[in-house]
Amino acid sequence: MKNLKFNQLNILTINNKIYLPYQLHQLPKFFNKYTSDFISIKGYTYISLQEHKNNNPYFNYNNFKSKLTYNRDLNYVQKR
Repeated sequence: MKNLKFNQLNILTINNKIYLPYQLHQLPKFFNKYTSDFISIKGYTYISLQEHKNNNPYFNYNNFKSKLTYNRDLNYVQKR
């Protein structure tokens, strides 16, 4: 088993499968922890791209990637 080490939110690729990150309050409606292909790491739930395509035929991967934000990229009012 491989150890995963990273400092920020990433789209994971493991064994040629792509996993998309979600926080617990952002999980999609189709997510079922008993039947979905997912990984939980450091407070994030990574759901496989194939699950998205199976449950939503209109899912746009490029749109998801462009809207994925990292906390350090957001423009906060108190940022100095």
